[in-house]
Amino acid sequence: MLMEDMRRLAAGTTLEADLAIVGTGPAGLSIARAFFGTDVRVVLLESGGVGEAPEVAPSETFENAGAPRFMNPRRVRNRCVGGSSQTWSGRCRTFDAIDFEPRSWVPHSGWPISKEDLAPYEERAAEAMHLGPNIYDGRLWPLLGHGEPGIAPAPDLLEPCFWQFSRDPGQPAEFLRFGPQFLGLRADNVRVLTNATVTHIDTDESGRITSLELASAPGHVCRLRPKIAVLAAGGIENTRLLLLSNRQRPAGLGNGNDLVGRYLMDHPRTTVGEFTGPAVEAIQTRLGLYQFRQAGKASFYAPGVRLSPELQRKEQMLNCAAYLSEDRSADDPWDAINRLRSGQSENRAKDMMRAMSSPGRLLEGLYQRQVNGRNVSHKLDRLVVDCLVEQVPDPDSRLTLSEKTDELGQPLPRIFWKVSELEKRSVATLARTFAREFARLGLKPPALQEWIARDRPQDAVFTDAAHPTGTTRMSHDPKTGVVDADCRLHEARGLYITGSSVFPTASHANPTLMIVAMALRLADLIKQRHFGLTC
Repeated sequence: MLMEDMRRLAAGTTLEADLAIVGTGPAGLSIARAFFGTDVRVVLLESGGVGEAPEVAPSETFENAGAPRFMNPRRVRNRCVGGSSQTWSGRCRTFDAIDFEPRSWVPHSGWPISKEDLAPYEERAAEAMHLGPNIYDGRLWPLLGHGEPGIAPAPDLLEPCFWQFSRDPGQPAEFLRFGPQFLGLRADNVRVLTNATVTHIDTDESGRITSLELASAPGHVCRLRPKIAVLAAGGIENTRLLLLSNRQRPAGLGNGNDLVGRYLMDHPRTTVGEFTGPAVEAIQTRLGLYQFRQAGKASFYAPGVRLSPELQRKEQMLNCAAYLSEDRSADDPWDAINRLRSGQSENRAKDMMRAMSSPGRLLEGLYQRQVNGRNVSHKLDRLVVDCLVEQVPDPDSRLTLSEKTDELGQPLPRIFWKVSELEKRSVATLARTFAREFARLGLKPPALQEWIARDRPQDAVFTDAAHPTGTTRMSHDPKTGVVDADCRLHEARGLYITGSSVFPTASHANPTLMIVAMALRLADLIKQRHFGLTC
């Protein structure tokens, strides 16, 4: 694999490629790997370097004009080989069948492909991401070797819901970082060009892509002429680049129907309740992490619940899920051991005292891990019930270009993100149902947040999950979407888009597994359609 820094190329250089991939996050790297060992000349374009620079470049920032969002650029856009996998938490699951369906109470819902269409690619994605069994509902319990943990809510109200975590097979304590894994491979037909920001996509009069304009600094411009190009730069940058490409088309490339940047979604996240006191350890024992072991490999699954499809249809709610987050005590012995082991302890004597202060907890944790296949039991102050909810695709929730510019003189993204009343009502319904089912089962229910307990949705506080979605959505009809069911730009030839920006709806699930599945599907389509390769 040829690694090259664009800053070392002479200004005015023109490169050639069969396939150009803009972005080296999980989507872009997954497509590139699908072409390893072929005769297709692949060039990967990365705006940043091999690793993250210590300073945050202006091009990583954005202007926010809507609901509050995480403004830390590295939570949203990582400029380095590996993209957002540099800072993600490894959390994975597939979307649910209802997420793909058109729903009368969710305007603009429905995908042009089905869950069944994606199923084989979900399996391939799970394998590539070193996951365990790709199962995220009640069918997982027998595989874990456990019955349901004494908490079985009415299935027409709530359903079991699991997440698992993608980890580096060489360093199981680390989440999977796509960049280092990719750079450790060999492929003579693949070239990675770093510090190469795409600033414009050029087309001819017929709408065919002719070249990509690249810049590494003001005035240092090169060009890449590909036969086929894929935008895999994330939910914000995919859109920004289309809007910036306005020399041949003043409204931006693919924006003849004013849809590029619209339907911006994320995963509104909020705390809905908490467990404190004696209930904490009992709930932790039932709903903490579960371990699955196979062929010497351990996979961890976090359980939770989601609104059942029946209740969603009956009450006309959105798909949302609740899970537990630990608020660990400052003197938790397991955290002290981890700090000592990793060399991150700021006070070794104090951490050694904390580690030795609870021998019973340590022995119990080892027994749970080695014998019962459970995670160690941390000392907690409380357990928090958090919730993620999908969003209604709203054309007024959108991304445009700011009047502010980055270090290359390019307009920054301007984000106007909205949280609707239906998101709030869906979360409140899940929280109240969760609490009622706990009480019905003879368990202490969580103390609900005031805005839920007092039915004051106007007091709800949501943040985003840094999962920008939907701004170049898929649709059979160019009047309702930016790309077709094969992720080709409706209004141009030779250009495809992949990543969460093409999702018509967002589910409640963390998107990376689905992003990789969609990328693998697109790789197969391109291989067959443009290069005559078998898959």
